[in-house]
Amino acid sequence: MIERLLEAVPPRETEELLTRLIRAESHADSADQELPAARALADDLEAAGIPCEWDEVLPGRFNLTARIPGCGTGPSLLFNGHLDTVPKYGMNLAFEPFVRDGKIYGRGSVDMKGALAVMAGVLKAFRRAGIPLGGDILLAATVGEESYSPGAFRLAAQGRPADYAIVGEPTELRIGIAHKGVAWYEAAFEGKSVHGSVPESGVNAVYHASRWIELLQRSYIPELKRRSHPLLGSPTINVGMIEGGTRPVIVPGSCTVRFERRLLPGESADSALAELRGTLAEAGEGVAGWNARAEQMDNFHGVPHEALDTSPDSGIVRALADAAGQIGLQAEPVGLPFWTDGALIRSTGTEAVVCGPGRIEQAHSDEEYVEREQLEQAFRLYALAVLRLNGVS
Repeated sequence: MIERLLEAVPPRETEELLTRLIRAESHADSADQELPAARALADDLEAAGIPCEWDEVLPGRFNLTARIPGCGTGPSLLFNGHLDTVPKYGMNLAFEPFVRDGKIYGRGSVDMKGALAVMAGVLKAFRRAGIPLGGDILLAATVGEESYSPGAFRLAAQGRPADYAIVGEPTELRIGIAHKGVAWYEAAFEGKSVHGSVPESGVNAVYHASRWIELLQRSYIPELKRRSHPLLGSPTINVGMIEGGTRPVIVPGSCTVRFERRLLPGESADSALAELRGTLAEAGEGVAGWNARAEQMDNFHGVPHEALDTSPDSGIVRALADAAGQIGLQAEPVGLPFWTDGALIRSTGTEAVVCGPGRIEQAHSDEEYVEREQLEQAFRLYALAVLRLNGVS
């Protein structure tokens, strides 16, 4: 059966679509952002007789959805990938794809237009081969993952899109069932500014911020290390920015600390904020002039970035594991170090995993590439998972 599907969409066709997607610049600095890539993908699908639906998420920025309908007797499966990439940065020939040593180079090749090309290929193969399925197969190509994921947020807001979902971020085709969430915060310390010659007359906000950071290192970070997830390890906190004071001769009257917290499944941005406010109160006990507060930053524009945690007994995990074992790939589920749109899709009740071709280390790099072998293996893996979910041998 899998060879029949590969005959319907040979690897060369998938690679040709990928090169067209790479040439279609779709980053924040490009004039039409994701639109050229969405058009290239829609043209390819519609040429194969698969209609596409356009949903305008933001002005001129569209999610694209395609569907191969089943007969309604089996589970539905959503393939998801994002249309946007990061800009070229220092990458030469970023939007002029080329092949070298079995690798396709170009911006977005691994993150994640390679997966999108494979997913489109799977839909086209089932369409052309005419293999009847019990459940629908869907492809949702979404916008804005490289910024704050408005596309996946819109998709999730429209309700449960399918029974199962595969998000094609690069995992070397390992089956990712969990990753941490992330939230950014700001702690603000207010003091009293006076001339530096009489510091005892003021309240040094930088000293207060330092006192709190020392408490984080002494007690809060060790507490986080005592918590653990079997695939993800411990939650973390990282102090990334400190701003305070105006001149060396003036006692600083304010100091701002910005930091991120990585969240385990079961934690939320709000629960972490409550803990952080507790540490501020503890650090300020008995300190004259203490005035500190913490708030969550709005860098994600209201889009929650919580953790992903899908059961290893989920039907999609079992289907992918069986398929992986058949073609010689790792079948054991893993946790992932990076955040994905899978968490937003999972929040709808869809059982979501992250599994895609290529290595995350290549994403955003100046030599971004995806291995041609990984693309063909991804096609086999995805297609076999569809067959297993539908009980087709």
